[in-house]
Amino acid sequence: MKIRSTIAVGIAAVAALALTSCTGGGAASGGGSAGGEINGTITFQTWSLKNDKFTPYFKDVIAAFEKEHKGAKVNWIDQPADGYEDKILQQAESGELPDVVNLPPEFAAELAKVGQLVDLKKDSKVLGDYVEGGVAGYTYDGLEGTYAFPWYLGTNLNYWNTELLGKAGITAPPKDFAATLDDADKLAAQGVQTMSDIPDTKALQWMVSDMGGTYPFYKGGKFVFDTPEAEAIIDRYAKLYKAGGVSPEALQGAGTADNNVNNFNKGTVAWTTAGPNYIDKNLAVNAPTLLPSVKVSGGFGDAPLFLQGIGVSAKSKQSATALAFAEFVTDTSNQIEFVKLAAGFFPGTKAANADPSKFAETAQNPEQAQATKFASAQMDAARIPGAPGFTEAMNTYAKQQIALAVRGDITAKEALKKGQDYANENASK
Repeated sequence: MKIRSTIAVGIAAVAALALTSCTGGGAASGGGSAGGEINGTITFQTWSLKNDKFTPYFKDVIAAFEKEHKGAKVNWIDQPADGYEDKILQQAESGELPDVVNLPPEFAAELAKVGQLVDLKKDSKVLGDYVEGGVAGYTYDGLEGTYAFPWYLGTNLNYWNTELLGKAGITAPPKDFAATLDDADKLAAQGVQTMSDIPDTKALQWMVSDMGGTYPFYKGGKFVFDTPEAEAIIDRYAKLYKAGGVSPEALQGAGTADNNVNNFNKGTVAWTTAGPNYIDKNLAVNAPTLLPSVKVSGGFGDAPLFLQGIGVSAKSKQSATALAFAEFVTDTSNQIEFVKLAAGFFPGTKAANADPSKFAETAQNPEQAQATKFASAQMDAARIPGAPGFTEAMNTYAKQQIALAVRGDITAKEALKKGQDYANENASK
């Protein structure tokens, strides 16, 4: 069976978290927790990280590892942002997958299915050091094991325009999603829009979870996100839209990147979700007059996790060295140094996230410091939305159907059923 035909569809769109600029330094102890001789030459592949910012960091890490293990040598290669999927396909199919390789969860899932990656749950003794959500992101239905170490992570937080909240007498941000919907009703009655965006199927996961429900999404080899709980949320959005609680731009830009943040920055809606560095890196630059009015709170429900990891090739001829280096480059010390350079991202180990002051940039605004604390606190519990094989095209199509339902053109059930059918029809066979 050709590897390309097996994994081509499953890794179609995963570049959202790949960095285009990053680095650090600092040695740490590491040593191949599964045992074996740590020597020989291995190849380490990153994704769009060989540049002025990150190159010194990787040189330092590699030098530290080689100093600790005199017989080992690490050959670092980097692939450009564009075409990484094709490159991984070519490497896997030709038997040339690098010994240690930077992989997002979807890439790792499909490679694991065809026996290309080491099961770290079996071979590594330090897997428990990493955040649970990150480990879960590399643990897949139908497969026993975990297939990459969490490396650098992102999540979403809630941001509120307190001036607009005050127009309905709301003095503090809502504590959960149910309260957000209730406050949106109150705000709509005062002519204030609350929703800067409409939910896609991934957002419905945390929304349903925060309201006490479960959202299976993928079960028995099929996408199953058409559920009564999800339909109820879309119906609620439809009512809010009629009442003026949903920004018209939310529907017009359904599926457009950063549509929700761009709407919020106009100062006309009361709530949005965004990444941990939104205050300093976006709001302060693009809408500075809103700064005094904006407050941050932690993500609701099963907050989303965006993730990159480091996997080890099951075909490596220097398996002990490859595992030792993967553990080394992703240990607490080296992860802290890495995310110092990667603003807005968080490290993949529990110990590193325990004290964000060790890696976060100095906040330029007080709410940015709060955002960093909230993000660090929720990193272990955050979970990857969607499911392996659920592509951005599937998500965009489903969200477009949800927009039609919010506008009242079709029912919530019709929207979710269409999105679900589209996903299943286009899933890899």
